[in-house]
Amino acid sequence: MMLEKHYSLSEAARIMGVDRRALKCWLRQDLGIILPRVRRGAKVMIRERDIERVLEIRRDADGARQHR
Repeated sequence: MMLEKHYSLSEAARIMGVDRRALKCWLRQDLGIILPRVRRGAKVMIRERDIERVLEIRRDADGARQHR
């Protein structure tokens, strides 16, 4: 059995090269994922496949805008 990789919001945003608030917004808009509020210093973990789906959606949207 293989375990799925998870990233913190900040870590995922850093890897993607975007602000963590932008990633949080994209997760909500594109996938309907609403991240819980947590105390400062606590981590919200995001599945790798959700991050990949957001990237795919964003790439498709950017590609569609460039072809207009």
